[in-house]
Amino acid sequence: MKRTYINYYLCCLLGLAMSACQKEETGIIDYKADPKTALGTKLVSTGLVATIFKDTTYANTAGLNTTEIAYFSTKGYAMKMFVFEIDLTNPNISLEVARPVNPTNSLGFQTVRQQAMNEDAAGHLVWGATNGSFANVTTGAIHGLMYDNGTIRQVPSAAYPNFLVITKDKRAVIGSAPLHDDATFKANIYEAVGGGVLLATNGVITTQTEATPSVNPRTCVGVSADQKKVYLMAVDGRQYHYSNGMTYEELSKCMLAFGAKDALNLDGGGSTTFLTRKSAAFTPDRFLLRNWPSDNGGEEREVSSSLLIIAK
Repeated sequence: MKRTYINYYLCCLLGLAMSACQKEETGIIDYKADPKTALGTKLVSTGLVATIFKDTTYANTAGLNTTEIAYFSTKGYAMKMFVFEIDLTNPNISLEVARPVNPTNSLGFQTVRQQAMNEDAAGHLVWGATNGSFANVTTGAIHGLMYDNGTIRQVPSAAYPNFLVITKDKRAVIGSAPLHDDATFKANIYEAVGGGVLLATNGVITTQTEATPSVNPRTCVGVSADQKKVYLMAVDGRQYHYSNGMTYEELSKCMLAFGAKDALNLDGGGSTTFLTRKSAAFTPDRFLLRNWPSDNGGEEREVSSSLLIIAK
């Protein structure tokens, strides 16, 4: 009888092993993308998501929401993204450009946190921030268009013709150098930052010229059709177990799915930074680094400019 039970258990174990092997050989894995938030649901519609580990939205302040999503991609990679939804119809919310220390100097580097601290004040609270434009890594000279507080600091260049503009009548516009040449448009610019490649224009994904699409940490921005909602997203990368990064096409798909009509890539790689404010109090630790920068195990890189979400 004892031998019979042993034989029975051996057969059961063998059957389970064969079943597991068969499942592995057929590639059948029971993944399920189960989003919890509105942006999570939209992300799943892109076909980029195999399963979701975390999907959370919280309100920072009126007119500003943050969503964090951790997921396993259909390509087989761990991913982590962070998204600000900025409602420019809220009279107390604005999106502004910041630069290191002296606002009249286009050169230099500071972390996004330091730049946020410089601008943070009563009646001008910084509730969120990301890195901004590309720059010369030696001198800190900013690449592309730059305005702050209605003052032009730098014009678009041939290498960096694309930009994000916040107009004086609180519209967000993604465009290129020829639009900046329009006198009426130029007179209405309040804040502006240069970017890299256009990701989408008029709801159509921009075809990129990369022979082999690269996967990297990314920061990008998208604007809705009515130019009143801004999606500011950071995607971590270069950390296989945590988050691997995205291609331009993947960024484009996300931006369009979220609700953007136009989208622009900003500086990324080790510069990608996503900060939120803990509370309205002016405590030394009021800014929380939400993402995990790829430099030196998570060290915040000094950058040439940042985008700050301000509440009055």
